[in-house]
Amino acid sequence: MKRICLLFLSTLVLSNSPQAQNRTGRKIRLLPISPSPRASLQISFATIPGASTDPHPYPWPESSPEEQGLDSSVIERAYDQALKLGYVDSLLIVKNGWLVGERYFNSRNRYSADDIRSVTKSYINSLVGIALGHGYLFGLDQKMIDFFPEFRSFVQDRRILDITIGHLLQMRAGYPFDPDAELFGQALNSKDPMKSAALWPLAADPGRAWGYSNLSSHLLSGIITKATGMSALDFANVYLCGPLGVTIQKWDRDSQGYYFGAGGMNFSPRDMARFGHLFLSNGFIDGRQILPPDWVKDSTRKLSDQVTWFQKHFTDIGYGYHWWMAKAAGVDVYFAGGHGGQNILVIPESKMVIVTTADGEVSPQQSGAQINAIYDLIANYLLSPFKALEGPGPYFPADVRASKVWNRGLAYREYVNVLTWKPNPRNAGERIVKHRIYKRTGDQLWFLTDVDAGAMEYWERKVEKLTGYTYAVSAVAADGRESVPAYVSTRYPTDWN
Repeated sequence: MKRICLLFLSTLVLSNSPQAQNRTGRKIRLLPISPSPRASLQISFATIPGASTDPHPYPWPESSPEEQGLDSSVIERAYDQALKLGYVDSLLIVKNGWLVGERYFNSRNRYSADDIRSVTKSYINSLVGIALGHGYLFGLDQKMIDFFPEFRSFVQDRRILDITIGHLLQMRAGYPFDPDAELFGQALNSKDPMKSAALWPLAADPGRAWGYSNLSSHLLSGIITKATGMSALDFANVYLCGPLGVTIQKWDRDSQGYYFGAGGMNFSPRDMARFGHLFLSNGFIDGRQILPPDWVKDSTRKLSDQVTWFQKHFTDIGYGYHWWMAKAAGVDVYFAGGHGGQNILVIPESKMVIVTTADGEVSPQQSGAQINAIYDLIANYLLSPFKALEGPGPYFPADVRASKVWNRGLAYREYVNVLTWKPNPRNAGERIVKHRIYKRTGDQLWFLTDVDAGAMEYWERKVEKLTGYTYAVSAVAADGRESVPAYVSTRYPTDWN
């Protein structure tokens, strides 16, 4: 149960033919996306696949970063930082539908598939949307208890009867705040986990307050099963993963056979990126409308903003339908996040998807530290530089580095932070007159000084021996335009006495 309790801080390849073969041979209805009631839909048939462990991830078309308007040196610095962190297992970047960056660490490779933890919740979102589009569900105002009539006689708090699918998707059903999945773990340990989840004592009236709830996500998995007559895995295989050409390598179930709605899915990073690209494409991909046309817009609209997580690195945090949204380095993003640092970030402005996976077998405290560090990496090494490269210029300085030195020639010890950089060749058409140096504290940049463009170096003296700082260096053109800064941190020395 330890792994289950860490869920937050914690698809099968089918033929496009409706006659795709599989191991089970059981028949299900395959319905076209349509806003019409179920009775008006035309019904065709397809077989349900069994659980696949196909090790081949989605075969992304690959491109160099430069061909998509990016800078490979920036991506290399992001890889270097990921390697230094030690717990990052993968970092992938998709731009304009092309895989432009892919790096694995800790003996992982493109075939590795791990538990994506609470990123699972955003897949549950897509299954709800697909069920609505295919007429298995009729609206988000449907009551949760209607899908579990066997629980109705056990309801003591009448407010539970008012909980809707929409409340569950928004994390506003009234269930207690459960970021570490402790309550979810308790429910899973009961004889009837779904019943325990549905009848769990409420902390607020349905619809009144936001509270991160793993119980809500698991109930949505149960609703999908009840409404479609298929397990959540079977439904995902036919309507989501098959069309996307991706594979659920594994998905954990509770003792009653319901697949976990709060976590437990195992995907390769390439397949995770494919899911992010589906949302970037508004649910339409490879000539098929997999998600209802407005589902992505509805799901990634900020419906709750009293959210305090990630404030150090991401700002303006909000929550929609099992997706987070925020500003990072001034860029609007929405993302699926999971315990330890599993992430699918979608950046519509740049037409990018960024995927990270990381060590998930850690405590909630360590998970929080890892998540913050990974978001820092994304904001500082990817989003800020990429935004600068796509802007009107000038571009940030190239190959920005930092180090510490001890000036032994003085009567007293003088510790110095040294920043160095090179001219960015992309600025060849610009007249760069100076570079601007900042020191970063939290999300604030504090101006230190301007350095002549020809210097390419800055020393900050009388720095404490063991103090590390994050600096930012920007380029300023003759007309006053300033680039987005390049961030760099001083290293801790190991050979000082």
